[in-house]
Amino acid sequence: MKNESELVALFKVPNIKVFVPTLWLLNNCMRDDYYNAHVMIKYKVVENYFNGDSREWWNIYNDMQYKRVSQKPIIDKSMANHEDDFRKLINNMAKNGFDDNYPIIVNKYLRFVDGSHRLAVALYLKIPYVSIRCEEKSYNMDPEYSLKWFVENGFEAQAETIIN
Repeated sequence: MKNESELVALFKVPNIKVFVPTLWLLNNCMRDDYYNAHVMIKYKVVENYFNGDSREWWNIYNDMQYKRVSQKPIIDKSMANHEDDFRKLINNMAKNGFDDNYPIIVNKYLRFVDGSHRLAVALYLKIPYVSIRCEEKSYNMDPEYSLKWFVENGFEAQAETIIN
């Protein structure tokens, strides 16, 4: 695409659904520096949910969500206490799969801006493709939750898990 308007216009075509391989989206979003490492914490929560549902990863997730929400005014404050909604999402996707009516929101580099919970669940459930959408407001967004962010915010112990 030559410019913002062309990419955004593509996603405005009536009834268009753009599908990308789930693993490709994750790899594209992580880049070389684990830029969106938060999705791996969410993946561990989903994995734990299906394999015993202990509190360890939920506690890490809840701490991460609280810090993310407190640092970024753009994130809805309800996301700080999101555990019940995340459980509902996990159950819904396990029963019904990925809902293409709610695509993952991406930026101009096709990196996700919104939808990391759904991406984590899709990865765990081995859903091969997910739908994406780019909007004018997401075009220039590029939220960073790299490994550096995790270390700086007290999640050093999870860094190895994120990398692996």
